[in-house]
Amino acid sequence: MENFRVPKKTENPLILNTVVNSAVYGLANFAGLNNIKIENAQNSPYVIEQGGAQDIPLQKFVSKLGTVVYSNIIFNAGVILGENGVADTWDDFRIDDVLLNVSQSKKIITTEIQGRDGTVKEYIGLDDFQIQITGRLNGSYNVNPKELTRQLKIILSAGQPLEITSWYLQNLDITDIVIKDFNFGQTEGEYSTQYFTINAMSDKRFEAKIIS
Repeated sequence: MENFRVPKKTENPLILNTVVNSAVYGLANFAGLNNIKIENAQNSPYVIEQGGAQDIPLQKFVSKLGTVVYSNIIFNAGVILGENGVADTWDDFRIDDVLLNVSQSKKIITTEIQGRDGTVKEYIGLDDFQIQITGRLNGSYNVNPKELTRQLKIILSAGQPLEITSWYLQNLDITDIVIKDFNFGQTEGEYSTQYFTINAMSDKRFEAKIIS
């Protein structure tokens, strides 16, 4: 079973230096082991000029505002099921202007022993990734992105894990997330922009095999 589907509107990671070679190699291995379809990293929209301490991108992928996109995120198309069938649906929802912050804790049990300083530590595994997504939705000049905000709210309100496409998160083995909370805030003087913050945690799919 595929962990997620790559939408027709594909993402494009910004290649800045030679470190990307190891990142691409890691993504390819991860995709092969988990049967994931990802965009061929060799088909990059960037032309890189070799030389010097840092590669120089001659062609850049830019957002609607003309700013360079380093890492975007796509909430893959989904369906919300209600008591009477399909309650709501959405198409692939792509956001270019985002910043991702990912952290992970280890699960450790500590035990105090009388007469001994410190504690005995027992490592039992890794906790879920904690993911913070901050970004903005952009409307045209002097037009608030009301429809985009409404659509994102519907996606985030779904009571189910969400499939995502993001090369940055894929590189950390994250393909599905569960939304914990989200916030839409107003900013003085920026009527055409809607800022948001999303807090989520990683999720893994499990398959049950019935043996008859």
